[in-house]
Amino acid sequence: MTRFLSSTALAALTMAAACAVAGAANAQTYNRLVVFGDSLSDNGNLYAATGNTTPTSPPYYQGRFSNGPVFTELLGFTVGRYTAGAPVTGSVNYAFGGARSDSSASPLGMRNQLLAYTGGGGTFGSNDLVSILGGANNLLQGVPVAAVSPNPTGTLGAMAISAATDITFITNSVASRGAGTILVSNLPQLSITPQFNQGAGLPAAPLADYGASTFNGALLTGLMTTAAANPNTNIIMMDLFKVGSVIAGDPGAFGLTNVKDTCFNGVTVCANPNSYFYWDTVHPTAAGHRLLAALSNDYLYYGDIGAQSTVQGESAFRQREDMLDLSSEAVSGHAAWEPGTRLLVGALTDSVTTDARGSVAEAESDSWGVRLGLDHVSSPNWRVGLAGSYRASDVQAGTMAFEHLSYGFDVYAGWRSGNVFANASAGGAIEKYDDIERVTSLAPIVHTGQTDGGSLGARVQTGAWYHMGGLAISPRVAVTWVKTTVNAYNETGAAAEYDYQKRELQGVSGEVSVRAEGGGESISFYVEGGYRDGLSDSFDPVRVGIAGNPARILERQFDDPFGGSFLASAGLETHMGPVRVSAGYRGRFGDKAESHSGALTFSLPL
Repeated sequence: MTRFLSSTALAALTMAAACAVAGAANAQTYNRLVVFGDSLSDNGNLYAATGNTTPTSPPYYQGRFSNGPVFTELLGFTVGRYTAGAPVTGSVNYAFGGARSDSSASPLGMRNQLLAYTGGGGTFGSNDLVSILGGANNLLQGVPVAAVSPNPTGTLGAMAISAATDITFITNSVASRGAGTILVSNLPQLSITPQFNQGAGLPAAPLADYGASTFNGALLTGLMTTAAANPNTNIIMMDLFKVGSVIAGDPGAFGLTNVKDTCFNGVTVCANPNSYFYWDTVHPTAAGHRLLAALSNDYLYYGDIGAQSTVQGESAFRQREDMLDLSSEAVSGHAAWEPGTRLLVGALTDSVTTDARGSVAEAESDSWGVRLGLDHVSSPNWRVGLAGSYRASDVQAGTMAFEHLSYGFDVYAGWRSGNVFANASAGGAIEKYDDIERVTSLAPIVHTGQTDGGSLGARVQTGAWYHMGGLAISPRVAVTWVKTTVNAYNETGAAAEYDYQKRELQGVSGEVSVRAEGGGESISFYVEGGYRDGLSDSFDPVRVGIAGNPARILERQFDDPFGGSFLASAGLETHMGPVRVSAGYRGRFGDKAESHSGALTFSLPL
């Protein structure tokens, strides 16, 4: 079942995506930012180096190749300029507009940018974030040359591979010097830029895309090798090529009206720059850079953002506990057991709210289900039963939503003698997680996925009954074991495609409670209160990577979201001829979560 965001929620997410990086940085360990690159990252270096003449400002914004800050200025850091003498110990930007990826002297090539940084005493630390984006100028200068050569694709392909080699070399150098995280961007789809999508440039568009694709393939191969050689550095490749066609295909969804033309044509500026993606023939507007920054956020903080998936396993774990409780309920009441076999038909519902914790947002779940079973009493002392169940839950945890389907099977057995009783239940379920949706940091792009898993569990309970006036009172204790597995899966979509690893949740909890029952033959009632807490658990951490990416798998640890829980339940049972009807409520009020469950059961003799 696909969920649709309300227009208000979508607007809020879109606004958050435009400036989410700064807020997200507070939850991370990036202490500073070092930038190497070209005009997409330049915060005024070329402008200063040319005596404040290139680019012409205004209409260009304070030496940026745009009408506002570039995306590296929107990553949550105050970044100084190399040409302004910014210290190498702080956040600093070495990018130059027009820079090639090589050792060009002017504008300062990216290999020389790195040399300038290290030559000035610059080092890298485990909490540093380094941004590397370049290679486009190599291709933009190479397309006209390749187009008139005897072998256009061969000529441009060699240039692209050489540029990718430069970027790989720079990345490897930064990683080997101890940088904690490196964000390396590939090249966008050049054919959709105004330089190639209009007029005389149109015939060169396929060649430009060939060059970008060749560069991107060689870069990915090089980064995979570099990442393997530098396991202490997290090398993340941001895919600009993939996302470009999505924005171009539905600009209105991103608050844009024009993704084809230039806002500034060299003479005049368009009336509404915020509605354009391109400022000039190749450079994004400030609005475009805000989208790039939001995309960066999706890549840079995948460990925290992907941690929302902890709710998947937790949902199945809790529901397995619920079904064991329900099975135990059938054989823990005070009424006498009448020999015979009965058919059980029931309906289930529940609502769960889990508090925000760390990087995981508050989660809400609403579910309904059905249960069909057989209950057999062989003597006043022994009772057994089995039941199958189906439950469907809609779960929302921050930017992630999914439908959880559970197909369960349980068996139970009870024994009583005098005022003492004991029972046990066990069962399992096939878990399906369908219609998984994650609203990415670049809203409204929504990623999708699906996976499955399974749950097992067992519960034992014992207690005794005591008569106090018109009530029967029963103190009781129980121990429950549950194990849940969520299988690995990948998202699909145009932003960072998260790669969720297999996860196992296993725990043992203990429970003490007191139950009171009263009423007559036609109608009876019960109330119960108690406390449940974990005795031991071994919840795997949530582990998230990025599919097809050198990025490392990051871990986030989460334990039982309920913690210690107070229990409260109540119910009624009445007879309608041979049919027994029971209705019950069970509430669980934990340190970090609460749930409310209801069950309506019809029992018919066979």
